[in-house]
Amino acid sequence: MRAKKFLQGDKSAGICAQCKAIVATTYRRRDVPFASGIGMVRDILVAICDICGSVVSTPSQSTPAIKAAYKKIIKESKLKRQRPRE
Repeated sequence: MRAKKFLQGDKSAGICAQCKAIVATTYRRRDVPFASGIGMVRDILVAICDICGSVVSTPSQSTPAIKAAYKKIIKESKLKRQRPRE
């Protein structure tokens, strides 16, 4: 079974953590910060709450971009730790 591919502007529904309700959503491209607060994934497709505008979900097709951004952040943080202090 293949996951559905979503396009910008597609409609869906999901549970919004901010609204604490099942809400209508619209798929949009956004820059989304990691939950840790360190780093960001740029220009990925996410489902946005039509009421408050927060990110409700991320389609599986955005996973490769999320993984790539995470690997880049990890690599950069390792490089920073390896640099000798002057």
